[in-house]
Amino acid sequence: MPAPLPMDARVRIASALVEGNSIRAAARMVGVDKGTVMALALRLGEGCIRFHNRKVRNLAAHVVQMDEMWSFVQKKQARVTAKDPAEHGDAYLYVALDANTKLAISFHVGKRDEENTEAFIKDLRGRLTVVPHVTSDGWQPCIAAMAVNFRGSADYGQCVKHYSRKPRRDDHRYEPPRDPFITKTPVFGAPKDELLSTPYVERFNLQTRHTVGRTRRLCLAFSKTLRGHRAAVGLGIAAYNWVRVHGTLGTTPAVAAGLAEPPWTMAELVEAALAALGEEEMPPRASQPLKLQPRSGEATGAARELPAGKGWLRLVSGGKAAASAPSAPQPPPVASVAAPAPEPAPEPEPTPPAEPPPAPGSRRMVQLLLFGDVPHDAE
Repeated sequence: MPAPLPMDARVRIASALVEGNSIRAAARMVGVDKGTVMALALRLGEGCIRFHNRKVRNLAAHVVQMDEMWSFVQKKQARVTAKDPAEHGDAYLYVALDANTKLAISFHVGKRDEENTEAFIKDLRGRLTVVPHVTSDGWQPCIAAMAVNFRGSADYGQCVKHYSRKPRRDDHRYEPPRDPFITKTPVFGAPKDELLSTPYVERFNLQTRHTVGRTRRLCLAFSKTLRGHRAAVGLGIAAYNWVRVHGTLGTTPAVAAGLAEPPWTMAELVEAALAALGEEEMPPRASQPLKLQPRSGEATGAARELPAGKGWLRLVSGGKAAASAPSAPQPPPVASVAAPAPEPAPEPEPTPPAEPPPAPGSRRMVQLLLFGDVPHDAE
């Protein structure tokens, strides 16, 4: 029976894998067999997924960006035949990123369809404690999944980038056309135009392609099974959240989110992942009512929670009413030459006709106050 790998060798293998190296490259770097690296990578990845599910909970993430990143298992979708297993072909990485702390809150690997979209957004909903501002791309199943899981307790909109598919020499996929390139569409809630964007999660996708070798577009390090692909993504995201220092934050996203102090080392992450395999897996997160808290730089407005957890009724500023508000009346100009002629006596105002008595069985219309005693001058 072979001797178990020492902790130093495990840490070196994990460090090589999260720097974008393949299984064979990591085996050559550490001087062990390829099968040993594959077995350890699978255990570390599944342990990191369990560890993520246990630790990344009850987050006050006010601004969330979502995206899907393409990758594949065994072969690309165009080469999949009817005889191939269902897991072969496209394998998208769904990820939700906190725009403030850069923490990868939730992730899911699967096909780009309604079922996997629903599972991903349901997982995101169970990890939050406040009403978030959520932005996604133009993937339409996100709208139904957001409506079902958040039930109005979110400010949700889509940010779509229009790439040209015409065979033009002056335009290609990584250089967008100059005519309206970005379209921002509010879906429900009160999303803000300046927050409807996805640059942070797209930057996360770029870094993932560099640090998780199996997500690159043209390479030999692609995954052969969906289980191995999920494990590789789990290890890479755990290293991103807990070990890798973010260039803008100056610390790790887990520290910025209040989940760790100080930043972890790779040895600590390896120990935590292996320990999570021996612990009982936590049950799915139960969605708790989301609190309505003001975001950074915003004032608290009048709000009332709707019954049965259907969201919030809020008083928001802006819109057509604010833009077309009448201006204060100006005094008439004073004459500078001659005194004006005396004005005729004003005619008496006609008395309004008496209201007819209500019909039998009808009710009188009254004004309802939705937000308590709001003064009329504040409307």
